Amino acid sequence: MNEYKNPLKKKNKKVNDTDILIIGGGITGLSCAYFLKDHNYQITLLDKGKIGMGVTSRTTAKINYLQGTIYQELEKYYGLKKSKLYLESQLEAIHFIESIVKKEKIKCDLEKVDAFLYTNEEKNISKINKEMEILKGFDIKVGEVTSLPVPEIPVLKGIVVSDTYVFHPLKYLLGLLKKIKDSVQIHEDTLVQEISLQEDGTYLISTSEGTFSSKIVIVSCHYPFFIKPGLFPLFGYLKREYVQAAKVKNPSHFTAINIDSSLKSIRFYKDYLIYGSREKKLTSSYDYEKEYKKSKEEFIHFFHQEPEYSWMNQDLMMNDSLPWIGVLDKKQPNLYIATGYQAWGMTNGTIAGKLISDLIQKKENPYEKLFSPLRTMKPNVIPALTNGFEYLKAYTKTYFDKNPKFHSKHAMILKMNGVDCGVYIDKEGKRHVVRNLCPHLKCKLVFNTLEETWDCPCHGSRFSIDGDVIEGPATFSIRIQK
Repeated sequence: MNEYKNPLKKKNKKVNDTDILIIGGGITGLSCAYFLKDHNYQITLLDKGKIGMGVTSRTTAKINYLQGTIYQELEKYYGLKKSKLYLESQLEAIHFIESIVKKEKIKCDLEKVDAFLYTNEEKNISKINKEMEILKGFDIKVGEVTSLPVPEIPVLKGIVVSDTYVFHPLKYLLGLLKKIKDSVQIHEDTLVQEISLQEDGTYLISTSEGTFSSKIVIVSCHYPFFIKPGLFPLFGYLKREYVQAAKVKNPSHFTAINIDSSLKSIRFYKDYLIYGSREKKLTSSYDYEKEYKKSKEEFIHFFHQEPEYSWMNQDLMMNDSLPWIGVLDKKQPNLYIATGYQAWGMTNGTIAGKLISDLIQKKENPYEKLFSPLRTMKPNVIPALTNGFEYLKAYTKTYFDKNPKFHSKHAMILKMNGVDCGVYIDKEGKRHVVRNLCPHLKCKLVFNTLEETWDCPCHGSRFSIDGDVIEGPATFSIRIQK
């Protein structure tokens, strides 16, 4: 058993021919389908689980162009003109969401709110001032603040804008789904395992439920699983954020995020306060329970009550602060990718849907070159070396630290028939056994006690206690064949 073989992989027969195949049923995939549905294409959409229940459903759903220090970063890398172009893309995405909600009468609790960007560190005041200066130069109305509507969070210096939104992301996705379902074939619980280009220029897409053939493929899942794993540190990395939520007595409807070394992100949904913190590179810490506890302690410290809900988000960050949206390889002009949204998926996922639909229809789009995966990424060498070293460190550590101290007594790594297996004993005493090896890059897995999942600390794949893929880039199960 030295080679990992997928116990569930079948010799699949072809089950469907289509013009456009979309992989991923989050905001990007559904937006692509929405913008393409009236243009006489046969469209098929695949999702490994249920539509809308992946990364998009766990987001804090800020529809916002005030995104940290993005505009000064882009000015540094690519100049002020491209920085402004990125702003225009975000404003256009906000307009699309607002107009779609109105036109299609989607009930998703869309609400216009103020958005704050702030610091509580002296060294970051100049960055706040710089971001304000750039935005004002782009004719954005920006105010200065020294406090937030919730006084519990200290602020040294901040800025505020008034034309941003929040909504309920799952309600919005289900609204889009309702509008496309009569013109798009939807296949849920269909895990894509491989994409291969044929001699005639079509693609064969192997899945857990059969093989699809398509002229055009749009990969809109969270992580670009078909890219060689060893190459990805050249372009970006994964980060993880921990989120706490609870009903509060006096909700104050706004969003806020800081630019300090310790993330503090706030938004409200009806009577609920949603607080994000403990943002870290995925490779830097895989004691997930420890991070959860610290995030919970912060919530209690600031808001004087226990959180009612806890979860975590993973985001793909690009080294040059720009997403990848478009054609990945000139030799494969009908294979599109959309990823690397820098934690701002609501706007970037929406603009990705419009951009890719325009590219397919051979229409001009002002953001094609800005977001092209084929662009020359300026700040490449140092981040690439750093990311590569951290991936290697995480990979090595999982091999030497097979049973880390933070694993609960109910989860352990055991050698069974010469193979490292992950064993979890549930509350009823039932044993759940999986192979402790991520099929993506062969990293060993770590048990996430609070969410009861096996997680890969290298590239973020996640598996259920029975070995099913919850989140990629892994493309097949780690179940033990009985």
